Amino acid sequence: MCSGRVSPHFVLKAFQKGADGVIIAACHLGECHYQKGNYLTAKRVDVLRDMLKFVGIGEDRLRLEYIATSESDKLSRSFTSFTEQIRTIGPSPIKRKEFARG
Repeated sequence: MCSGRVSPHFVLKAFQKGADGVIIAACHLGECHYQKGNYLTAKRVDVLRDMLKFVGIGEDRLRLEYIATSESDKLSRSFTSFTEQIRTIGPSPIKRKEFARG
């Protein structure tokens, strides 16, 4: 499935449901089977990051990685790195608000 099919709605819904972070893996720019899917994804992620920053969730909770299907090591490193980044940042502000209301 092309990263261009990842709707911003899905990303926002994940955060709304309490996700601490979202990572999107896309083909390298210029290597999309569907020609422009990864370019659309890059633009959407830029807009989503601005939106997440504006609402106080934080732009660093969303990551876009360009990974070819042959780069399984890079995929693994990216997931590990992002997981460590999210652990350092801590739980989503949305989650903290839910726990506070308890």
